[in-house]
Amino acid sequence: MMALGRAFAIVFCLIQAVSGESGNAQDGDLEDADADDHSFWCHSQLEVDGSQHLLTCAFNDSDINTANLEFQICGALLRVKCLTLNKLQDIYFIKTSEFLLIGSSNICVKLGQKNLTCKNMAINTIVKAEAPSDLKVVYRKEANDFLVTFNAPHLKKKYLKKVKHDVAYRPARGESNWTHVSLFHTRTTIPQRKLRPKAMYEIKVRSIPHNDYFKGFWSEWSPSSTFETPEPKNQGGWDPVLPSVTILSLFSVFLLVILAHVL
Repeated sequence: MMALGRAFAIVFCLIQAVSGESGNAQDGDLEDADADDHSFWCHSQLEVDGSQHLLTCAFNDSDINTANLEFQICGALLRVKCLTLNKLQDIYFIKTSEFLLIGSSNICVKLGQKNLTCKNMAINTIVKAEAPSDLKVVYRKEANDFLVTFNAPHLKKKYLKKVKHDVAYRPARGESNWTHVSLFHTRTTIPQRKLRPKAMYEIKVRSIPHNDYFKGFWSEWSPSSTFETPEPKNQGGWDPVLPSVTILSLFSVFLLVILAHVL
């Protein structure tokens, strides 16, 4: 009986030790999570799929361990109290039609049931515009300029109608500084006199919400396009005006000589 009692005592002590180590490990995970920097950013995109809007969030520190972390948004939702974002690698996102677009939501980083950090955000003030597309440049010889056109996805949508565009261009080689042109339409012109002759240029465009209610961030740049400026007119070639001027000058001198002789 004494040996059996000792055996039970040893087993009980081992169970307590394992249980204590397990509890300490969980507490350690929480302490490690508390020590990490969980600052994050979020942006929204409106009507990405019919009436559905997209919310995207990620941590500012790309090296943070996100294995057990979640993002949750609560408040300013139509039919639910809270929504948990999906995770794709280090990006958290949710596409839904539940956003009210009025008022602020509370977006929190969660570890289990614990909120590690939270931000109060309004979906309508963190809107990231969609990138323009189909950028084209056409040379107009008669006008001595280049016509720039592109498509803006927002023109066909309900909410974000007014955006500002930033067209940037530069020589494709040997130049790092971009020339920027701001506009609110999807077409503009670049005078030929502002460009180098016989040079290849790179051009791109981006957009940002420009509205009293919907505000936010620049879109990604559109895919770049290129265009080439023509050679200077009559450079090193035959000038058809010069012979005419020369002939008229000689004829005038000949007439003056005849008139002087006659008079």
